[in-house]
Amino acid sequence: MQQQTLVNFQNFIIATRDSGYKSTASALAELVDNSIEAGATKVEILINKVQEQGVEQYEVLIIDNGKAMSEDELNLALQFGGSSRFNSRNQLGRYGMGLPNSSLSQCRRVEVVTWKKKGEFLSNYLDVDEVIDKSLTRLPKPKKSTNCVFSIQSKSGTIVLWKKCDRLSFKYLKSLIKHVQFELGRVFRYSIWRGVEIRICGETIRPFDPLFIGEGVNLKGGLPYGEELHYQVKIPNNEKKTSVVKVRFVELPVQEWAKLPNEEKRKSQITKCAGATILRANREIDYGWFFMGDKRKENYDDWWRCEVSFEPELDEVFGVTHTKQEIKETEFMSSILVPDIEQTARALNNRVRLKFIDLKRIQPQVFSKQQLERNDMYLPPVKKNDGLVKKNNGSLKIKGLEYEIVTKELKRDVFFDVEEVDNCIVLTVNTAHIFYEKIFKALHSRRINNIAD
Repeated sequence: MQQQTLVNFQNFIIATRDSGYKSTASALAELVDNSIEAGATKVEILINKVQEQGVEQYEVLIIDNGKAMSEDELNLALQFGGSSRFNSRNQLGRYGMGLPNSSLSQCRRVEVVTWKKKGEFLSNYLDVDEVIDKSLTRLPKPKKSTNCVFSIQSKSGTIVLWKKCDRLSFKYLKSLIKHVQFELGRVFRYSIWRGVEIRICGETIRPFDPLFIGEGVNLKGGLPYGEELHYQVKIPNNEKKTSVVKVRFVELPVQEWAKLPNEEKRKSQITKCAGATILRANREIDYGWFFMGDKRKENYDDWWRCEVSFEPELDEVFGVTHTKQEIKETEFMSSILVPDIEQTARALNNRVRLKFIDLKRIQPQVFSKQQLERNDMYLPPVKKNDGLVKKNNGSLKIKGLEYEIVTKELKRDVFFDVEEVDNCIVLTVNTAHIFYEKIFKALHSRRINNIAD
């Protein structure tokens, strides 16, 4: 009986395409990691539509000006698990799976061109279809050339080309670019702040700071809460040395931003984004509700953020996988971080809750308007009364309607009245009604705490 190989390469290459990259941006982030490790200061991403055998497809090009690869390094770069830095804990990469794994998760053919100086180009490729039909069982020998089909600006660098792209996250180019811009801007915000330029289709990617402190496409206004926490953690398999885990918290400005329209708060990543950003070597690898213990997530938690930062030498204790897209809350790290993070999370939640109570007392109309906008589609039609009440230019427009809340004495014995005036929904609260004086006004002035009083 013929002895079988340890790995069936045809099945392996198919299976590795499902290796767990969340999106096209996540796969591209692996290549940007490689560029930054090679000392690149500029990374250009180009996405083009091409015709292949009468079928319109996308090609993705990633160009950097970093240190180029030698022939041996190029071969290792295209080999699964091949890396001159295998298991290194000094930089962003670790396993040598990044280039082939991420590329083939999005396309069926990846080509690499690298040059240490102009006129001396090395190139090689990996093709899924050639592996499946067994015409490619080993990596081809790199080709040497004095010319490059691509426009080269830097003295040295590397180009990665994705061809036969069949697994990109979005069908339409505009949506794909927008997706990549935001994700890479957030993931590599620290690299961009220190001077690395990342561009996509000619447009510079700006950073996004989920803490709302740094410069970028985000709003600015986050305020540090408390002192930054430092934890000395023993490095696995080297317990004589420790590495620092840093944790910090930020409060968002409730009084200023609570007035924003709900849609703007959502688009600005204020609401529905509670949690912690997890940084590995100042590169975001995950975002979510981590190390909060028994503290459940509430709407008030949208108004503060947490950042947890560690170095690659602590990968095992954070459960980091080779795709660098997620962590796992290991029992070891939870025992260290959860007590402080959960306690601080509860304190921040309470601070935010008290701020909203105070804000509702001072500016009740702001929150009433937002509640009306949120439920606009469920409201029954209201009577029209053209020209009775003049619209306020500061009122908010949602789905074609504006809302205005006014207080005045009404002749009828009703607590409030609703009418439509020039496409503006006007809610009039009757100041002469007994409920207004005894309950409504008393609650907002805090003369009573609840209706039961």
